[in-house]
Amino acid sequence: MHMIILLGYLYLFYAILILALLTFNYHLMGWLIMQKNKKIYIRLEAFFVFITAFVLFHSSPLNWVVGILMLFHLIGVGTLLFNADSFYGSIEEFYELTSQKNILELLTVFTLTLSGFLVLYSPLIIGS
Repeated sequence: MHMIILLGYLYLFYAILILALLTFNYHLMGWLIMQKNKKIYIRLEAFFVFITAFVLFHSSPLNWVVGILMLFHLIGVGTLLFNADSFYGSIEEFYELTSQKNILELLTVFTLTLSGFLVLYSPLIIGS
């Protein structure tokens, strides 16, 4: 139970960090997804794969909410490792569709906040 709480707060802290840096006009996600920073982004995703796997395999009953988040992080690592050209092409298309420069950070903050609350309330969701 304590590991689930720590994971939930880790997601929320990450969201707050991105938002705080955005207030100083620093685009952390824009920096992370640059091709020259691919290894750093893979390490960050791999860190979350490891942490979510640890929480998943040490939770009883099996927490499928954390399992879904782990699967998303695994897909992120796999995409960056095996299909990076498609990933960076889709990022370019995404930036062409929007005129807001900070939309990626705002979407990431929303996603991380939602993930944090889903993890924190996952024992209630799965009924344990």
